[in-house]
Order: sequence, then structure tokens, then C-alpha cells
Amino acid sequence: MNMILAWSALLVGALFCLANFYWSFVRYPVHRLRGLPPESYRWGSGIPMFGSLLVGVSLFGLHSRPGIVVVAVALIAIDTGGLHWFVGSMIYHSVLKKNRD
Repeated sequence: MNMILAWSALLVGALFCLANFYWSFVRYPVHRLRGLPPESYRWGSGIPMFGSLLVGVSLFGLHSRPGIVVVAVALIAIDTGGLHWFVGSMIYHSVLKKNRD
């Protein structure tokens, strides 16, 4: 039963991570490639925290599987709704503001 929960958490977390990546980096270029004007684009928000959290939790049950840790770390890294992206963006914007002043 624990393995089913771990795999389920990994799959749902992976979907959230990939959706956040799509909404952050892929959706706008696809919109532009379709020939639509930038003014017609509506920015959307991702699903914060859940993707990275679910993938991280799944590692408690799946850490011994070959390759799962690498896949999980890659998913967590691209999850723009994760805590690490929030902290990174806050640091980036605080440094950028200091350089402008």
C-alpha cells in the first residue's frame, strides 16, 4: 500500500511540476508561434508548492529505485511553483533593485 501511495504522489507531483513549467516557460512562446499578438495573451498562475512537495514526499518510499532520485530532483528543479523558485526570485529581485538604486 505504501508503494502505491508513493507512486501516486510521484505521478501527481510530476503533473503539477510539469504544468507549472509549461505555464511559466512554454505557454507564451506557443501563443506567439501560433501568430497571436502579445496583447491577447492572458497570464496564468501555476499550482504553488504541491508539485515539489508531493515529489519530495514520494522519495520516502521510492528512494531505493534506480533513477527515481534523478527524475525527482529534475522535476523539483523545474517546478516554478516550488519554494526554491520563490526564494530565488526574491533574492534576484532584491539584488536587481539594489543595483538599480
